[in-house]
Amino acid sequence: MLHVFVDESGIPGDTPNFIIGLAFFSDTNYKICVDNIKRRIKLLKGKEPRELHFHDMSHELKEEFLRQLVGVGGKFGYIHVEKDKINEEFKKHPNNNLMYNLILFYLIENLVKSGYYENHITVYVDQRSDNRIIKRDLATYLPMKINPILNGYRLYVRWEKSHNSRGIQCVDSVCGSVYRKFTKDDYRYYDIIKPNLVVKREYLFG
Repeated sequence: MLHVFVDESGIPGDTPNFIIGLAFFSDTNYKICVDNIKRRIKLLKGKEPRELHFHDMSHELKEEFLRQLVGVGGKFGYIHVEKDKINEEFKKHPNNNLMYNLILFYLIENLVKSGYYENHITVYVDQRSDNRIIKRDLATYLPMKINPILNGYRLYVRWEKSHNSRGIQCVDSVCGSVYRKFTKDDYRYYDIIKPNLVVKREYLFG
């Protein structure tokens, strides 16, 4: 089973840039990376955070965390969307989650077509909403689109609260690194993960 963790930065069709990112690992050593940084923060601030947030970490800790994730063999990917390149009619579509679902499908499709699976896939999505319709729609849509290209394997969708998922906390930093590249022209963090990026795509709506 391939376990793929997904998170995002920005709001599709609202913020000038939107990123959906993914991370996956060959073993569970990424959990040690998260715990190491949490302990570092506890030593510095006297209290261990409930979860890691890229935007809350110091520059030094961001770099250290990303290097650790690269060091344990993490693989990363992202889809970048620019608001100005989205068709106006699409932005006004009544289904606000349609754009998110499409971008996530494109991201996972690219991962699959790159050959990074040898079994079933479970996609763990940061639980942005408790809305059952949103969850049902994605849980139906993503397997429907991806299963036909999985050569007999299947894709499953799971939602996780970020504070309960070290994997989601890892991909939060991947998304933050990519987001800073496109919004701040800051390549410091992106360049650390760049050698392990297996999907790098722009999504154009029109």
